[in-house]
Amino acid sequence: MKGFRAVLLSLFVFANSAFANTLGPDFSDLWWNANESGWGVTATQQQEVIFLTFFVYDASNRPTFYTGQTTYTNNTVQGAQVFSGQMYQTSGPWLGTFFNPNAVGIRQVGTVTFSAFLDQATLTYSVDGTVVIKSLTRQTFRNNNLSGQFVGVLRSTASGCTNPINNGTVETIAAVGITHSGTSFSMASNDGVEICNYIGNYTQYGRTSRSQGNYSCPGRTGTYDLIDVEATRQSISGRFSAASSICAQQVGTFSILNRR
Repeated sequence: MKGFRAVLLSLFVFANSAFANTLGPDFSDLWWNANESGWGVTATQQQEVIFLTFFVYDASNRPTFYTGQTTYTNNTVQGAQVFSGQMYQTSGPWLGTFFNPNAVGIRQVGTVTFSAFLDQATLTYSVDGTVVIKSLTRQTFRNNNLSGQFVGVLRSTASGCTNPINNGTVETIAAVGITHSGTSFSMASNDGVEICNYIGNYTQYGRTSRSQGNYSCPGRTGTYDLIDVEATRQSISGRFSAASSICAQQVGTFSILNRR
């Protein structure tokens, strides 16, 4: 059990809720198609609602303002989360004059569905009978730097363990040190009993990122996958999965605090 705890401890602070477990990641970001630079969609998520703002063009190539308010409906077999709702066109007074709310016009032009998984999404919408289907990715402007010293707590659920007593959910605490440069990522954890080391790659996608690789602890090795990793000046949070010779699968969520 001590070895199993050390594996879990290495992966940061628990920040979880029943709702977060149901819906998974936050898809708030700027989404685009890299082969069609010049238009895009901004997604702003609050709980089960995603508000979409389109910057696209009409049949005369003039910029046109569309929005869509979508609500989570279901998950696909492949694991994508689906949000659906109504599509609207909005017009209003010129920006250089006094804003008159009575001059704002809103009309429903169709429907919109946003189906997303990690950094990939399919956008389907209709405007006055014209149906558009696009493949999108998160747009990246800057890479995060995760290097630092942290402390945190993890909540993890394990299954398929060689010793059945290790199956189930645990919450643990550890000190974590991260060294990150470009696409290289390494991490060391210390729970006061054991030190484990993690080495892998790093990929940035929009405001979130991912690290995959291998870890080693005294007497055992395994693989890890940190996904939907979000960084602020104070903390890092996201989701993870791991596998080792002790347990076939470990999944959970995390959020670590900067010790500076």
